[in-house]
Amino acid sequence: MRQDQCIIGLDAGTSVVKAVLFDGQGRELGLHQIDVAPDRPHPLWAEQDMAMLWGHCETCIRRVADIAREMGRTVAGIGITSTGDGTWMIDKAGDPVRPGILWCDGRAGRIIERWHAGDTAARAFAICGTSVFAGSQAAQLCWLRENEPESLEKAAVIFHAKDWLFYKLTGKITSDETDESLTMLGMTTRRYDPELFRIFQIDDLFEKFPTVVSTVENVGTILPAVAQQFGLSRDLMVGSGPMDVAACALGTGAIESLQASSILGTAGIHQLIMDRPLLEPKMVGMTLCHGVTGKWMRMMAAMTATPNLDWFVREPGRNLREEAHAAGESIFERLERDVRTVPVGSEGVMYHPYLSPGGERGPFVKPSARASFTGLTMNHGIRHMLRAVYEGVALATLDCYRHMPEQPEIVYLSGGGSRSGLWCQMMADCLGTPVSIPDGSQYGAKGAAINLGIAMGCYKDAAEAVDQTIRQKHHYLPRTAQTSLYAELYELYHRTCESQMDLWDLRSDIFLKRGNNKHER
Repeated sequence: MRQDQCIIGLDAGTSVVKAVLFDGQGRELGLHQIDVAPDRPHPLWAEQDMAMLWGHCETCIRRVADIAREMGRTVAGIGITSTGDGTWMIDKAGDPVRPGILWCDGRAGRIIERWHAGDTAARAFAICGTSVFAGSQAAQLCWLRENEPESLEKAAVIFHAKDWLFYKLTGKITSDETDESLTMLGMTTRRYDPELFRIFQIDDLFEKFPTVVSTVENVGTILPAVAQQFGLSRDLMVGSGPMDVAACALGTGAIESLQASSILGTAGIHQLIMDRPLLEPKMVGMTLCHGVTGKWMRMMAAMTATPNLDWFVREPGRNLREEAHAAGESIFERLERDVRTVPVGSEGVMYHPYLSPGGERGPFVKPSARASFTGLTMNHGIRHMLRAVYEGVALATLDCYRHMPEQPEIVYLSGGGSRSGLWCQMMADCLGTPVSIPDGSQYGAKGAAINLGIAMGCYKDAAEAVDQTIRQKHHYLPRTAQTSLYAELYELYHRTCESQMDLWDLRSDIFLKRGNNKHER
């Protein structure tokens, strides 16, 4: 890539849509972002208006293209990433059939319970290596068949969020290995497996799925009208993929076996890089194709991570925010100072961070799972509960890695939670593994830009791209005494979780039967 050129990384996330300018050395040159929130027409639903999402992407691309011109740089390409799982559909005219259904949608929870109670989930796992959950596209398609069949009849194409954006930019209808590996690809072939469609009883929809290719092959040329709209070259290349979690792994440098990538963001995404697909232990987590040629990832995806802290500060700990404001402190500085006043283990208070209305999916699938504090006495206060929230997210991360086929040698940490030095050290201590924080802040967009750079020939392969574009900023080593204590606390965490499984189901049944609790419908 020439010195005056740059690549736009477009990252359409669950809560933020952003476009980021990167130079050939991976430096962030400019950014424009727009906050978004899922539409929730029903308590368990989570959707995005497809036209609205594209409109936000248009705005972000236009703004960073202007920034590039102001800097005297030429935009050489646009790399796209977005949320995985979920269901996005267009009709024969290329228009949205209905709003996109997101990965965090819980409407298919009862279908997932049936699949796990029978043999559907196990039969599928043997082929795709993923334990299906309510946000899985196959389950959502079955829900649509039962509740909204007219949408499936109208749909000409069934794909994913980034595929929709790629279509709007290029007119091409494709998907890539990372997105479709959750859950429609055979892990050994990296291609659609017809048996999976039969297992999920959606084989009649097979013809509506797009061609699937590797991420470096999933490229096209921008539509002339779109290029003119943005003031970009008519021969500009557009790349689609990898999906957000795989893009983030690439964007933080996790490309080799036994390296791991964790994202502490809206969800807690934990990924182990593998040289081959390893499907043990069975029926936990997800196996997907990495955006790197010849690599796979085992992923455990907890439904919520930083939202647990957001909720705590908004609800039971709202006085902490008021106190920080009165003292002229940032809320996060105040939180960390308060957490440091409480010893490791929160003096017996423990928090399980299953806050999503859709339950949990990593390392176990349980639509009825709910968050809780345990161990409270009258001797505890709000700061014990606060530290327990931080530790609960860390222990949930450890729970995910304990269920991996192999243990990581290093974890590259990103997401909003990685900006907390206290949380980073807590993660290293809890995992007993070095934790490294890469330089920069927009790792998903960076991964999409790097992938396009490889496709354009700017780098010969992922290893060269990582070497030229990624630098590590902070490094946290585990402390032996803390790691030993967290290992003991993990046993309590895990056994407490196991003891609540039946109680979660009982609670769900009670309120569903009574029909008077909006959070259970």
